[in-house]
Amino acid sequence: MPSDVWFSPLTDQHDDDDIRAKVGTLFDAAGMAQLLRPRGLVAIKVHFGELDNHNFVKPRLLASLVDRIEQAGGKPFWTDTNTLYLGQRSNAVDHIKLAESHGFTVAATGVPVVIADGLTGRGEVRVPVPGKHSQEVGIAPAVAEAAALVVISHATGHLVAGFGGAIKNLGMGLSSRKGKLYQHSVVKPRVDADICIGCRTCIAWCPTGAITMHGEHAHIDPEACIGCGECLASCQIGAVRFQWRMASRGLQERMAEQAAGVAARLEGRIGYLTFVMDVGKDCDCLASNPADVLIRRAGILASLDPVALDQASLDLIERHLGRPLRAAAYDIDFEPQLQAAEALGLGSREYRLVEVEG
Repeated sequence: MPSDVWFSPLTDQHDDDDIRAKVGTLFDAAGMAQLLRPRGLVAIKVHFGELDNHNFVKPRLLASLVDRIEQAGGKPFWTDTNTLYLGQRSNAVDHIKLAESHGFTVAATGVPVVIADGLTGRGEVRVPVPGKHSQEVGIAPAVAEAAALVVISHATGHLVAGFGGAIKNLGMGLSSRKGKLYQHSVVKPRVDADICIGCRTCIAWCPTGAITMHGEHAHIDPEACIGCGECLASCQIGAVRFQWRMASRGLQERMAEQAAGVAARLEGRIGYLTFVMDVGKDCDCLASNPADVLIRRAGILASLDPVALDQASLDLIERHLGRPLRAAAYDIDFEPQLQAAEALGLGSREYRLVEVEG
């Protein structure tokens, strides 16, 4: 049976006030207030945007969401988990400072930031799942303990998964550090010595010291590598290579299992909103140039079904692009995450699009 996905279109003529109104309307249309409990703690999963990223969903656009949650009696908090890679979000102290620099402050929003997996990302709650690769996954404690969850996703391309939307935001974004390691463990990069120029940039970015110099070229120790992908992102000449097809499929399937763990823990208490605006080739973990976006404005979508929401988001992106996302971003098959999530009972790829006025 098709799942409902509510949609409000966006154009360059819509300003911040218009977007805030659309968010509130979509929250109402999807019936998200019914998911909340009086005085319950409500996690709002966002991506705070890495340093020098400009495309993340800004907190000022979510003011109506905060208002709706508080009007329903909920107590919202902004949340995300720490990263595997060495950046500004690898521990809670730096993560909160970065979030505040991007506008996620109590003074500006009335909502505090809580890093869901603790100071260094070691917090974890284990949840059983009927997975292909695992029968149990680790999710972030602050989300596991919340009364409800609203997942705010920014649809983008992704250098390993091909596409990042609600499934990725739920699965990779809310997993414990061990859960992230488990997902990335299938991604084992190598350095092409014929291309490597020995600049050592990848060595500086590797969080585990898995990369060393062998003569004039970098070398990755597969035993020490955790598959975080920082070497791929930092190498500007394309010397770092992955076995894309095998690695990406395994990561996406495990990501869907992690997402299923979060959904099982908060069954019937999760709502999803996805912004298809400022869509880039890369996710918000990387620096961005606003001039390089693939799609400036397309719309905002909402659903209680993350699989239907991702499918609708992808269809909207490809209609606006006029070509497959794989041709515009990374040539990676992102079907495995949708297939695996649907097989796990996370939702349906069939959807009924309902346009609402903002």
